[in-house]
Amino acid sequence: MFHKQGRALSRIGTVMLTSTLLVGGGLMTAGSASATTPGGSGVTAHLLPGLSHGQPVTIDAPGHQEFGQAGLFAIQASDGSNLPVYCIDLLNGTRDNARYQETDWGSSSLAGAAGPKIKWILEHSYPNVSPGQLATDASAKGTQLDGLTADEAAAGTQVAVWSFSDPNVPVHQQDAKAEQLTQYLIDQAQGATDGEPKASLTLNPGSVSGKSGDRLGPITVDTTAAHVDLGLDPVAAKAGLVLTDAAGNVVKSVKGGDAIFAKAPAGAAPGTGTITATSSVEIPVGRVFTGADEDGNHSQTLILAGAKSVSVSATATVTWAPTGPIPAVTAKVDCAHGAVVVTVTNNGDQDFVFTLAGQTVTVKPKGTQSIPVKVAEGQKYDIVVTGPNGFKQEFKSVLNCKTTSSTGTPTSSPTPGTGHSATPSPSATGTPGGGLAFTGGGGETPLLAGIAGALVIAGGGAVFALRRRGRHSRTSG
Repeated sequence: MFHKQGRALSRIGTVMLTSTLLVGGGLMTAGSASATTPGGSGVTAHLLPGLSHGQPVTIDAPGHQEFGQAGLFAIQASDGSNLPVYCIDLLNGTRDNARYQETDWGSSSLAGAAGPKIKWILEHSYPNVSPGQLATDASAKGTQLDGLTADEAAAGTQVAVWSFSDPNVPVHQQDAKAEQLTQYLIDQAQGATDGEPKASLTLNPGSVSGKSGDRLGPITVDTTAAHVDLGLDPVAAKAGLVLTDAAGNVVKSVKGGDAIFAKAPAGAAPGTGTITATSSVEIPVGRVFTGADEDGNHSQTLILAGAKSVSVSATATVTWAPTGPIPAVTAKVDCAHGAVVVTVTNNGDQDFVFTLAGQTVTVKPKGTQSIPVKVAEGQKYDIVVTGPNGFKQEFKSVLNCKTTSSTGTPTSSPTPGTGHSATPSPSATGTPGGGLAFTGGGGETPLLAGIAGALVIAGGGAVFALRRRGRHSRTSG
């Protein structure tokens, strides 16, 4: 699993898009000089070092061949729970101090047709199914896997997943039983059509606004949890904000699918508060995790391989004022078009005029406008919305929509470094730079070996020894 880092810089686009994943809902108080920081929705985590189980494989990467291991590894959620994951981003690697966020398929490389097939594999293979039961299931379909081990099961499952996430990058296994398992899983997954698993917890939309005294919303609680606890930040509580259901009853906890509303006292001075939803929920197999390091550089995309109960949270912001423009600003990623869509709603009684990347936009009272911002694959973006009286809302992240194998971008040799990635930082011009790196979770230092031109890098997750051979350019659709 490897990482390609350099990308072209963000730029503004004009095509109309369909929104998919909520990036953030934080916005500032009307007339305030600083924006609040958007909170994440669902599970956040970081990568743990080393493979749990796995075996050696050979990979025909673009331009050369690589040798290493494939298998199961783990991420640790913010509550300390360890979650088993596989890679769905074969030619990318992890980044030091990368933070992972649960996200939707539409905001990742699973936006295409591969999702249902990969989900079937995860639900019907290791670790969801024990090696013994997996061998029994395969035998019933004519594939003999007697004595299948956890290492064989993990390696065979990972390669089967790669066959759909990175279909044009051939992976060869040295273990015959693991290879048989891979083919069995590929064959059985072909007809899979199950949809995307539900998010663990989100508040949608992530931002609402309106006049003091009015009910603001609705905000839908999307979750697989039995119940969700609600809370307000000190600013909202001090201002007298209350949360209600559709009938106007004050609520402190809700269930999935419920709609909640926020209400500030009539005539209350302009303000912005944050709603926090928390719960303990079993996150379903097949949820995707995209990651970036502290500098916003893309880290390898992962997929959950085993359901487990974890603590989750989500936030939404509420802006109120007695009169004037009262904006709510959100941003959503649309991987189908490689863009971030900024949506501004004005629930006040005066025009809201804002600036986004050099464009001046006016949103009429009770109106909404969506502006797509084109972002290059793998590129960090910093999108700023500014308005009157010091209004400023900023959205920062990195676009994680494709695997390197689907971009068709040739890779270059890695250079030694520290941490999970041996790939150089992107060039200042934003042109493709760096090369291949490895998954990992520890602080292992890459080791340069001068045997036959091989470069051996020790990481975790999947560890590969790279050897330059002939060039094999490949792309995937």
